[in-house]
Amino acid sequence: MPEKGTYKWQLFSYWSDEYRQTRADHSAYIALNFAGALDVCRTKLQALMQHHSQHASDAACGERHHRAMQRLQNTLSGAAMAYESNFQRH
Repeated sequence: MPEKGTYKWQLFSYWSDEYRQTRADHSAYIALNFAGALDVCRTKLQALMQHHSQHASDAACGERHHRAMQRLQNTLSGAAMAYESNFQRH
């Protein structure tokens, strides 16, 4: 282990924190997946996204539907889906 306060120690600290965070994310993903929570989230998220994309081209209220889709993608469900798709690519 590098001497505390040195640049190498800062790098070591950064990467060990990064590793712990990644492991925590991975464990949370597995727990959510086994609990069946992701299936429910995925179905609901996809239904809402489909509804809003159907109306996104409307001249009168299209912008509102675009904003709704952005909000959905920023939710915990959206984050879980993004994490899942990213996880499956690696």
